Amino acid sequence: MKYMFLFLSLATMSGCINYSNAESPFPESEFSELNQGYYTENGEFTKKQTKVITNQADYNKELLNYTGSKPQSINFAIGKVLLLDMGQRNTGGNSIAVTSIDVNENHVTANVVLVKPGENCMVAQALTNPYQFVFVPTLKEILVSETLSITECVE
Repeated sequence: MKYMFLFLSLATMSGCINYSNAESPFPESEFSELNQGYYTENGEFTKKQTKVITNQADYNKELLNYTGSKPQSINFAIGKVLLLDMGQRNTGGNSIAVTSIDVNENHVTANVVLVKPGENCMVAQALTNPYQFVFVPTLKEILVSETLSITECVE
């Protein structure tokens, strides 16, 4: 009788679908903005950089370099945070942002656009430091493809 119970238990469990904690309910091509800005709140400027952040402590620490906003709780078992930093710029009118994610077999590519003002654009004459933090629901390697867009303004 004991073996019959064990057999029935195993047979019942084998029909169940086992979802790993590492599986994301979101498609890898979706991403969500966590934080963005044009100035660092601490007044210090950074250099142009891209970072892939894989744990909560590093995300919390990195976010403090840009803003005093409370960090969101991130499920790093299903994804990563991508930091995009345009670095110090001499004027306003600059921005950086992920526009889409392309999913490949072994990696994902974050398509990023860097926007700069054209020669005839009237922009704020102030130092800026555009940045963006995004959550990408993937455990694959994240590659970045940048495109430069220059805003054309008429005289």
